[in-house]
Amino acid sequence: MNLLFRSATIACAFSALIEPTLAGGLVPHRIAYDLTLENSAQMSDVSVNMKGRMVYEFTGNACEGYSVNFRFVLETGDGEGNSAVTDLRNKNFESGDSRSYNFQSQTFVNEVQTEDVNGTAVRDGDKVNVKLKLTENTEFSIDKPVMFPTAQLIKTIAEAEKGTTVFSDDIYDGSDGGQHVFHTSTVIGSARTTPPDESEKPIGNLRRWPVTVSYFGADAGNDQPPDYSISFDLWENGISSKMRLDYGDFILNGKIAHLELLPETACATPSISATESPAATPPAVTPPKDSKPAAEVAPPKSDVPAPQNAPAATDTPPANDKLPAAPAEPEQKPSN
Repeated sequence: MNLLFRSATIACAFSALIEPTLAGGLVPHRIAYDLTLENSAQMSDVSVNMKGRMVYEFTGNACEGYSVNFRFVLETGDGEGNSAVTDLRNKNFESGDSRSYNFQSQTFVNEVQTEDVNGTAVRDGDKVNVKLKLTENTEFSIDKPVMFPTAQLIKTIAEAEKGTTVFSDDIYDGSDGGQHVFHTSTVIGSARTTPPDESEKPIGNLRRWPVTVSYFGADAGNDQPPDYSISFDLWENGISSKMRLDYGDFILNGKIAHLELLPETACATPSISATESPAATPPAVTPPKDSKPAAEVAPPKSDVPAPQNAPAATDTPPANDKLPAAPAEPEQKPSN
């Protein structure tokens, strides 16, 4: 079950970004997925019910950096009438050049906070320096090439456009307490030619590819199965549909319940590609001042049923919901 709560990793699967100034580029958006448990052989001997909602909001551009606000609420029940509600809240900010990455991850179980992690990761030559604020402050360095989530997904779109079918990367995304690097294998299928379903039509007449990203522990051998995998249709404007979260012993399917395109902010100056390695470090990038967190946006009504205490179909819950208020948010400015 702990695999389910790597909110930063789940969030990164929906962060497929390319510069908004380019044709077919990402559109800032807010999207909600209703989650249901897939019947499978793995679940045949387990009397468990799961339902939930996942809400993802992306804003920013390649000059100001990219902000993601994410919430995942899952209600789990057993055959004896017992139930638990797990509430994940994650924010992250990645500079447009992918030199710095800030994140905050919080977990609540039945309204009791069980985890609160704040972290920053900054590139320094060939290594990445990480600072974590946990029960006690922690610092360490990653001494091998790693990608941050946005840069990985930028690469995924670029590889899909080139016709690449398989590639691998090591990823640092702040999940699992912020102290682990994951090896990933990404498989990309041919661009889909079938018409979109009703929930996908608002995305537009764009290309999309079936993508599966498998996550392995850093020390996993070549013959070991992944810790978990995430499959989805990746559209060329950065929106994802047809979610399938496979955790080995259970699988969750996610269908779009609501999609809202947000205003775009033009990129005023040229950016450095996340896959390049410039010799000089550019000035630190701060999150755009007008980036309003999803929790401040009042969601419209939805006819889609939600689990108890789940966020509304379009966003994180308004302030008067029954879930505990999150602690004060730190100012997410990348370190120099």
